[in-house]
Amino acid sequence: MGYIVVGLTLILCGWFSFQRLRQSFLFRPPVEKAGYYLLVKKYEDASGNYFGVFQQGEKEVVIAMSASLYVRVQVPMRGYLKVANQRVQSFE
Repeated sequence: MGYIVVGLTLILCGWFSFQRLRQSFLFRPPVEKAGYYLLVKKYEDASGNYFGVFQQGEKEVVIAMSASLYVRVQVPMRGYLKVANQRVQSFE
């Protein structure tokens, strides 16, 4: 009877450890950012992609943005930034 309890405990411990590792390392959700940032610079690269340089405190982040947002915003501009999949979702 004791061997069954120890065996089940080891199996369950291994199963839960595997699930935890799989969630944390193999299937990471995309990193999303949200918060108040200052747009300090915007530019277009040679291939026609638009980027904005956003600053929060001492930290600067370069993020891709859509053409419509690129035209709409002016430098410097402070607003609430939402980022998903390394692209600006909204900047208000």
